[in-house]
Amino acid sequence: AKMDQLVSILEMTLSPDQKQLDEASNFISDISERNYSWLLQALLSILSNQTLLASIRQQAGLQMKNLLNRNSFWSSLDKSSKGFIEKGLLDTLGCEQWRPSTAALCIQTLAVTELPTNEWPDLLQVLVENIISQTKPDSVIGASIETIGYICSAVQHPCIEESINQILTAIMFCIKLERGSSTIKS
Repeated sequence: AKMDQLVSILEMTLSPDQKQLDEASNFISDISERNYSWLLQALLSILSNQTLLASIRQQAGLQMKNLLNRNSFWSSLDKSSKGFIEKGLLDTLGCEQWRPSTAALCIQTLAVTELPTNEWPDLLQVLVENIISQTKPDSVIGASIETIGYICSAVQHPCIEESINQILTAIMFCIKLERGSSTIKS
């Protein structure tokens, strides 16, 4: 029932009615204070659920990004909860039919704090693999390129320079592909 309630709250965040917007905002704020980990996992579940309306899924991703920006909350999570969210976001890449990808933006938000402290060491490697493995659908390749772009624009740290060869390899690979895919070109 809690999940259905959260979907309803996300619908309210799209309302033109200020009262509904305030109510939704208060609800999310309240739950994030009491059960941050559950809320992140629930929003991730909604974001990745392709049977739900795109607008609801997108809203789940945006709310998630806002929550991930609350660094003190994120840093208080245990390693397995963090790992679950990180893997879930990577698995969601390519499942969204909108731009910007909210999963990509969530990953960027985490990368800003996680990459410099080496707390998500395989992030760029996974994204590059998504691009060059030749086993992933175009949507995943496109979302992975988008994510790398966001990370490179947001993370000012030597860790990016250390991965630059991997990143450039992925970009060159895409240029050579010339698969004529609209997903990748955009």
